[in-house]
Amino acid sequence: MNRFSLLNLNTFGLPFFLGAGRLTRLMRQLNHSAEQVLCFQEIQQNSYLALLKRNLTAYTHHAFERNRFAPKGGLYTATRLAVQSSEFFAYQNRGRMVSLGVADWALNKGVLVSRLQVGAQRVIVMNTHLHANYGGNWDPEHSFAKIQRDQIEHLADLVNAQASDALVIVCGDFNFPRGAFLYDELLKRTNMLDPLANDPRPTYRPFRIIPGAKKWAIPIDFVLLRLASWPRLEFKADIHHIQDTTRALPHQRFLTDHNALSLHVTWDD
Repeated sequence: MNRFSLLNLNTFGLPFFLGAGRLTRLMRQLNHSAEQVLCFQEIQQNSYLALLKRNLTAYTHHAFERNRFAPKGGLYTATRLAVQSSEFFAYQNRGRMVSLGVADWALNKGVLVSRLQVGAQRVIVMNTHLHANYGGNWDPEHSFAKIQRDQIEHLADLVNAQASDALVIVCGDFNFPRGAFLYDELLKRTNMLDPLANDPRPTYRPFRIIPGAKKWAIPIDFVLLRLASWPRLEFKADIHHIQDTTRALPHQRFLTDHNALSLHVTWDD
């Protein structure tokens, strides 16, 4: 029986060294994870790259694309498996520099594609982070939703371009919820499955000081699958609250404002 496992997490890796101490504690904890692959979003500073490598000693292979101030897209993939190849694809529509989405524009949002080999089978992991929808309005005519639509069309094209005999996993922070037209359109265009489709638990945990915080406590992070025709292929996903349980006070336990998603896949030779 072959197996593959992955954990996805938006790390809330703020720039200007604001996340250094917290990211160190987070990576030391995740270094003990059972999952073979870790996919991160919001690594927003190049200096954090050394921090990740230094604290993820159990994960000897790393994929990212360095940019001027931060890895492109803020994306980073660490794995115990050898990376056959990796590429970064920037979304063609990154929004506008002079807008609420300037941080998204500056981070060069896109898709980090890592190609792995598990036994005789190919596994393709696509780590992504889409443009934020600052108004929480996913109407097709809303300006942020239009940017997101262009990005999911680009993402769908990338998924459909992958080898037909490979297991394709798309994970990350999509910044739209289930039920939004963007979610339905992405699944329809790619024939991907959402193993947590019926799970109402939120993946984003907004700070209480954010106006209308309850509105934002929704699932916006996903692990999606394009299945391969492998013998007895089975999969299971779950949502995990990541915190530092060694600390006494609630605010000291805080490590990130997102929950992690895990995926476990098994199949016969």
